[in-house]
Parts: sequence; C-alpha cells; structure tokens
Amino acid sequence: MAYTKKFAKLSLASLFVMGTVLTACGTKEAAPTPGTSAAPQASASATASTGIDTSKEVKLKMVLLGSKPKAFDEVYGEVNKLMKQKINATLDVSFLDWGEYQQKYPLMFAANEDFDLVFSATWSYYAQQATKNGYMELTEDMIKKFAPKTWAEEPKVAWEQAKINGKIYMIPQNNFEYSYHMVGIRGDLRQKYNLSELKTYDDYVTYLKTVAEKEKDFKPSIGVSEFNAIELVQPNEWNFVVPQLPVAYKVTDGSGKLFNYVDTQEFADFAKKMNDTQKTGAWSRDAIANKVDKTQAFKDGKLASVEWNLGTLLRAKSEMLTTHPDWKVELYDLSPDKKRLSNPFINNGMSIHAGSKNYERALMAIDLLRYDPEIHDLTNYGIKGKHYEPVGNDQFKPLPASADFPPSGTDPWGWNSLHERLDSTVAAETQKFTENWKKTVTVNHPLETFTFDDTKVKNEVAAVSNVMETYGKPLFYGLVDPNDDKHGLKVFNDKLKQAGIDKVVGEMQNQANPLIAKK
Repeated sequence: MAYTKKFAKLSLASLFVMGTVLTACGTKEAAPTPGTSAAPQASASATASTGIDTSKEVKLKMVLLGSKPKAFDEVYGEVNKLMKQKINATLDVSFLDWGEYQQKYPLMFAANEDFDLVFSATWSYYAQQATKNGYMELTEDMIKKFAPKTWAEEPKVAWEQAKINGKIYMIPQNNFEYSYHMVGIRGDLRQKYNLSELKTYDDYVTYLKTVAEKEKDFKPSIGVSEFNAIELVQPNEWNFVVPQLPVAYKVTDGSGKLFNYVDTQEFADFAKKMNDTQKTGAWSRDAIANKVDKTQAFKDGKLASVEWNLGTLLRAKSEMLTTHPDWKVELYDLSPDKKRLSNPFINNGMSIHAGSKNYERALMAIDLLRYDPEIHDLTNYGIKGKHYEPVGNDQFKPLPASADFPPSGTDPWGWNSLHERLDSTVAAETQKFTENWKKTVTVNHPLETFTFDDTKVKNEVAAVSNVMETYGKPLFYGLVDPNDDKHGLKVFNDKLKQAGIDKVVGEMQNQANPLIAKK
C-alpha cells in the first residue's frame, strides 16, 4: 500500500477516451455544519486583498503517510518560508510509517489527537472516518472562500466522488492515474542465473526461488504485494470495494454483483499458491510482522524484488540508475492482458480533522500546495538545483541529492494536480506502459467510484476486520496450509460467516444497486 503511492498519470483528455464521467453514490443534500457543530466564521477583521484575516500566525499540524526522508526538514523549511509569506501559516508535519499506519490512522481519530490536515484516500479509511465524523465536512462556501483555485480547477465529478451521504469530507486529487501493481527485479541477478524475462507470476516465483537458493546477502522478497494485487486481484480482474474487507466485484461484469471473495475457488487456488511459494524461501515466515519500507530496502540492495505501483517502481528505478546502474532494474506487468480500472479522484486527497480550530488556514494551505508552482514543486521534488532540475514545463531530472528527498516520495499525493512532472530519465517507460494500458486493457465500471457507508453494519465490519487480521493474514502470506484443521481456509470462511460477512455484502449490494441502475 501507497504504501509509497504516487502513480502514473493520465492526461485530462484521456478521461473522455476511456469513458464517460462517473458520479459517486450519495444524494444531494443541504450542506450541514462541519463535524457535528457549526464551523466558526472567519474573523471580521480581514485583509483588503482576500477578505480573509491572516494577521495571527498559525501552525498547522499535518499528518502524512510513509517515512520521513533525510532532507525533509530542509525542504519544508523552504516551504514554510513561502507559506508564512503568503498566508502567515507554517506546516508541522508528522508521518505514519507504512508498517504502522493501518493501526495508527484510525486510532489518532479515536483518541481525538491534535492535528489539522491529514492525508485521506479510498484505500486509507476515508469512508470509515467520514461516517464517524472524524473529518470536518467541507461546504461549497468554505472551499470557494478559502481554496478558490481548488474549487475552480477541480472537476465536478471529483466532488461527487468525495461525497459521503451527500457531504464532502475530502479535497480530492486533480489528476488521472493507475495504481496497477507490477514487480521490479534485479536484472543483473536474472541474467546471472540465465532466467528468462518475466511473463507470468510463475516466472516471478522461479526468480524468487533461485535468489533464495543462491544468494545469502539479501532476501528475495518481503512477501505478498499490497492487497494481494499481483497474486489474486489483478489476475482475476477483480476490484475491492473496501481493501480491508473481503468483498469484490469483477471489472468486466457490468451487473455489479458483489461477492465474498474468500468463498471462491480463485481464493482457494491463491491460498495454495501462496503456501507453495512461501515454502520455496521466497519470503521469510516473519514477513507478516515485517515493518520494513520495502521500496527503500530494494534500493538499498536488501531485497532482490519489490511489488508496487508503476509510479513508485519508476522512481526507484530512476534513483538506482544513478546509484547502482549495474543492477539493471527491470519492471514487469505480470497480467498484461487483464482488464483494469484507472483510479478515481478520491484515491488520494487531503482532509481536515473535525477538531481543527484552523480550518480556514488549512484550506488556504491546500490551495497553495496544489497550485502555487514553487510550493508544489518543492513538496514534490525538493529544492531546485540541489534535488532536481526542471526539464521544460512538465518533466524533471533528479540529481544525486534526490536520494535524501525522493521525488513525490514524501506523500504529496493528497495534493496531486495536473501540474505533476514526469521524471525525464524514465518518461519513455512511463508512457510505454500507460499508453498501452489505455489503448488495450482499461475499462470503466459502474462501481469504480462507489463509496461504502458502513453505518448500518459497523459491528459486523469490525468483527470481519478482526477475522481478516487473525485468520486471513497467515493465509495471504502462505504461512498456513489451506487444509489445516485449526487455521486453514475452512476455518477462515466459518469465522467470516460468524462475524457477519453475508450481512456486510448484502448492505454493500443494497447501496451499490442504485448506482448500477443509473449506468
């Protein structure tokens, strides 16, 4: 997951190539107040230029995902100089590491911790926290007043996708992207052991097994891909409704039928394949508890492979072309003919904590992060001349110091916009993959922007989530024989039934049906 999570972008025009604009579920309602109480009005004492009072300096606490890079404080020192000059505010940023965010992200809301801005996404509890009033509702008037550029530039469909029960709790990204997962491997090792280029998952397993047998200084892999994308989801042309729950639909089935994917032959085959793969030494038995940043471990030569999205892998390859060109990094799509979706706008975004006392300045900061060229490029690529050099208006060249501030590697995805630059060293490869996907395998589906409201089944969702963690993870990582009497697939399925998975699927289907009927 995200997880580093910047993806390959599509142009605005390609939306119309791929299909018509989609809308999310949720009815149009009068916009109520943020959270459960009214938003405080901006001070009557206002500046002449904007009508907004910024006389009091504000420190905005912002929470992002991932690891803090070495040069972060230096870069954000420059960001804060500009922020203070423009809106008399600075950003105080903290990070939730990939190995802990799934636990800590919900907890910081439950504990009502003190923060203003937070990364939000469909894959990072957006719907769940919105229905729990964890985020502040963002009304049209608020956005127009404090983030006018964002309101003007954001496509209408993005606002519709962000609605939960008719209310907006996120400023979505403003670009098009893929999060389709691929693998990156050491080409020098593949060639060293006379292995063929990878075409299938079995080819990948052969590579991992060979590395496990013949190389002792590093590990073949850290384990299965995020949300089992490469091994389970993509080969079957599925898409998850909520990644943390075992409910999916087939992207080529326009009926929108939802199902418990654990109760399928495909999952049984997957569980056996994971168990067989783990036994080859492809990953260690403690992989389930591993909190290592796998992309960084790959770049450091501690892993022989990494599974992630195209954008993340291309950034890693770009860096390694400079640091270790002899490793000959290669990227592979292991399901090249399988149909896939592009991402909705709400795949990345920024939200404001319901308890924030500085929502006005927070929205102003988001506007600058997205559309102020200098601030935008600083947060994405670092300091010009030190970490990167611009190449024209839409590309950049990473410099050696970019290792201390990886391009788009510090979770600026929440303010993705059409002003993103492509890495000039891998731009051709980026376009090769994305253009092929657009032309041959990208599809639209009525449910690709569906957001699930779990209000009516909160207890069941919590129980199912616990079962997924306790009984599911060991199977996902191949640590348990699917036929095991105490921990195998039958026990997993039985526990899901007892937790209420059928009720959860039924409620999801009830909410999805009106959206399907509109298409």
